Amino acid sequence: MTWPVPGPASDMLARSLHTGRLAHAYLFLGSEGSGQVETAQYFAKSILCTSAGERPCGVCSQCRRVESHNHPDLITLEPDGNAIKIAQVRELQKAFSRKAMENASKVYIIHHADKMTVEAANALLKFLEEPTTPVVAILLADSKAKLLPTVISRCMLIAFERRPIRQVEDLLVADGVSSTRAKFLAYLKQSYGAAKEFASQERFAEILSLMVQLSEELATRRGNPLFTIQEKVIKPSWQGAEVDALLDCLAWWYRDVLHVSLGLDTAVAADSQLDKYRSQAAQYRTDQLVEMIEIILTTKKRLQGNANVQLTLEQMILRLQGV
Repeated sequence: MTWPVPGPASDMLARSLHTGRLAHAYLFLGSEGSGQVETAQYFAKSILCTSAGERPCGVCSQCRRVESHNHPDLITLEPDGNAIKIAQVRELQKAFSRKAMENASKVYIIHHADKMTVEAANALLKFLEEPTTPVVAILLADSKAKLLPTVISRCMLIAFERRPIRQVEDLLVADGVSSTRAKFLAYLKQSYGAAKEFASQERFAEILSLMVQLSEELATRRGNPLFTIQEKVIKPSWQGAEVDALLDCLAWWYRDVLHVSLGLDTAVAADSQLDKYRSQAAQYRTDQLVEMIEIILTTKKRLQGNANVQLTLEQMILRLQGV
């Protein structure tokens, strides 16, 4: 198997695995789309793999359990709302106070580690200093700015650079994704792993279709986007990640319409939609398109803060109609 993001970061981690000299904590630094998420998962799988040869082998029971997200010795922590809270870190400590069930080591991955509260960071610091069992910590963050210096000092820093859009697009095409969708996904996610995961979602095609439908209903004033949201999102009880993906797509749609309105047709993410982009660009001023993008991104942020989904989406539609 090959590392998801070849380069200096992967080379350093591969050497650590080969020599058996693993640090007890790693801090992966890089913006979204740099490949740190995929690399963290691959590195964790390598640590837990039981193969006597190349790791990860991808075929042993440990590798398969990591891939199916049900390995008992791998725990992933995500922000609860807008922050990682002390209760989450305490639950992590409690889970790791027990001996590893299937391996000599345990691994935990903390996404958006820079969103830890001060209390959570201090609790984690103690855990980094005095782990009760053999454990490898992998912290992911955009930058060091919001992390406690004491946490940073106890980690090995691994820097990630954003992967070129064209490279992500080519990898998706190699996986069998159509060139049109591959380009849109590459722009939207700017990460091979995130784009591939989105393309594999059950509602992937439905999300893209709904993006186009909502934009057309809003531009032409035909149909009822409030009813569309109710029937296609609220009633089927879409998951938070699915709603989030829809908002990402919708924001990128209006980004493309804005580019067309500015005469930048070659900068769009979905070439196949150029006719619709041009039609919609004729309906809005550039400042209106910027406002619409901001409305969608604000809605996404509110939902990440656990706002009511139906009410928040309905408010978004009403604000978009009022632009």
